[in-house]
Amino acid sequence: MLFLIGVLLKLSVFFKAAPAIIKETDSFTYQAFAGFLEPIAVFFPVVYALFAFGLMLLQAYLLTVFINNNRLMAKANFLPGIAYILTTSLLPDFNRLSSPLIVSTLFLLIFIILFSAHNDKTTRGDIYNAGLILGLAGLLFPPALIFIVWIYIALATLRPFKLNEWVVVLIGVVTPYYFLAIFLYLADQLHQNYFFNGFTLALRYEKFTAWHAGMLFLILMPLLAGVYYMQAKSGRMLIHVRKAWNLFLSYAAICMVITFVNVGSGIENWVLFLLPAAAIHGYGYYAAELKLYPWIAFWLSVIFIVTSQIFSGLW
Repeated sequence: MLFLIGVLLKLSVFFKAAPAIIKETDSFTYQAFAGFLEPIAVFFPVVYALFAFGLMLLQAYLLTVFINNNRLMAKANFLPGIAYILTTSLLPDFNRLSSPLIVSTLFLLIFIILFSAHNDKTTRGDIYNAGLILGLAGLLFPPALIFIVWIYIALATLRPFKLNEWVVVLIGVVTPYYFLAIFLYLADQLHQNYFFNGFTLALRYEKFTAWHAGMLFLILMPLLAGVYYMQAKSGRMLIHVRKAWNLFLSYAAICMVITFVNVGSGIENWVLFLLPAAAIHGYGYYAAELKLYPWIAFWLSVIFIVTSQIFSGLW
């Protein structure tokens, strides 16, 4: 179902076959990865779109399975995955291969790994792996390192304070940079810019249009509805369920900050925010007292997506 809906809503992406988004502030590792795909794109231009779609489909699947397996909703459903496919189809920037899109997948893996800490099954090896994944994310998109704030929030929420675990996270984050430094040293290419190109804060408000305003409405209104139902029903939630949704809220807040760092010519950074937002959307759809609300939200989003692809000129 996720695959079919995704293909139907993103047909224009495949037809246009837009190239990958590469910004001046992107790390050389991401630029090297995009360069690796470039020869393939010469003969198969849709490769970037297919790779991006594969990542989004994987994220939607992992998010849905995680929520269902941990019973964050009373009944298993695919609403979070559908919500993610819908929100990523609102604007073309979300569907192009970019460093934030890849990093979004890594953030979700970190969330899944660390959440098992609520039942003390997480070992220091798992915590190290979470830090290691964050280090890899930082190599692809340097502002991703800000997400370490969320990791410490998660550890503080899910486990009693242990200094050695907090240090293990830092060791994991540093590990990819350590091996990269060794490689660059042996290749006689060690240079500061390989590790850090600087952080810039910006808001590309001059390019916002009425279509962007519609996109914000379709993202923020279901988000607020989900937060409302989450708070209204928090007293009846199991402890681990309440912690999970609170972590999704902090996840969204941290990603909102990251979206304003190293902004390019578009709003591709917002794709980081869409994943936790989709989880909250899904809860709002499921918990809604007005059963027509999920159908209205779904078809309103579909109509907006199709209309914007035909008339907006953004696609």
